[in-house]
Amino acid sequence: MQKTYLLTAVLLAISLFYSSAFAVNTARIDVVRSKETLADSDTKIIEEFLAEFFTEFFMTTDFSDIASLRAEIVSRSTSEMDSGQFQYGPRFFVAIKKEMSETLQKVNALPQGHHKILLTTNLLIIINDLANLDLSKLAVNYLKSPEVMIRYWAVNCVSNEKIRKQLNMTDSQENVLLAQEYVEKLQAIAQNEQSGDIVILLANFAADLDQPSADDMLDQIAQERINLYLNWQVENEMIDENILAALAKKVQSKTQKKAMIAKDFAVLYSLIIQRCVIGEEVLSPESKQNLISVIMQSEKYITQFAPGWQGSLKRAIERGGGATLLTEHDTLFGSATQTGILPAAAGFDYGKTAGGAAKTAPPMLSKPPAQ
Repeated sequence: MQKTYLLTAVLLAISLFYSSAFAVNTARIDVVRSKETLADSDTKIIEEFLAEFFTEFFMTTDFSDIASLRAEIVSRSTSEMDSGQFQYGPRFFVAIKKEMSETLQKVNALPQGHHKILLTTNLLIIINDLANLDLSKLAVNYLKSPEVMIRYWAVNCVSNEKIRKQLNMTDSQENVLLAQEYVEKLQAIAQNEQSGDIVILLANFAADLDQPSADDMLDQIAQERINLYLNWQVENEMIDENILAALAKKVQSKTQKKAMIAKDFAVLYSLIIQRCVIGEEVLSPESKQNLISVIMQSEKYITQFAPGWQGSLKRAIERGGGATLLTEHDTLFGSATQTGILPAAAGFDYGKTAGGAAKTAPPMLSKPPAQ
């Protein structure tokens, strides 16, 4: 398995493995959840349930209990009655933010170690699963954690699909300002992030968010990948299918920077193909297979930039020749003597020559360094 996906696999395994009895009494909270109209006394029941839950959570030493605890709290975050949710939801999230904040403070005070990491991670997973915009603010302090698992879930908390939809509600000025804040914080992380799983989260966030600064964030992520290819420093080629998909999604949005996004797509995709051909003799079998997979799986995105594209990178690969693949590459992206279909359709060039003429060829990948 490609190592960039090990984190996700491990986290999934943890979730599937852990199961146990839930010790917190849920009878009273379930009565409240079944009401259409809540009384003031019901707020106290919600608060007492959550206080008991987080006390139980913090005292947990057998981590086979954690997944069960997480499932119970998420299942009780909503009313069973549509009419009751208007009162139940706000009261629940005010109370849980208070208890979550206090519990995180207690966990932060613990000595460094495996127990602290697991408690923090699982608190962040709860925040992520609840996908409440106000609650997500508690994850911001963990975005730069040195622990990759904590960092992964912190980024998830502020960037998951439900959070992105809430941030895109531009009728709320508060949401617009929070979206800008989250972009700034995540863009700072993207500059040095080494985890492929987290880079994918960042790219998906930037692709979905209707913010001009999110366009620049996605451009930055693409440029980081481009630089890795140019310097022969790529170790996790498989994530680039996700980056190309994010660029294709962004160009179909309200972005005012379609030419920039299209150029990022073209340059990154071009370098992936060049690496596949030029690195034939030096790359590992795994890397070569990863590159082939990315090229073939990403071809479906080309028509979002160049609707008239009728070539086939997949067919060129199946014919087995690097020369055939490069011919398709030049037709699509351009060469020193011709403008490619994609740049012509998307309205960009690859920069200017010393004489001021538009460059028609994407950056050329140098020969791989001596092994």
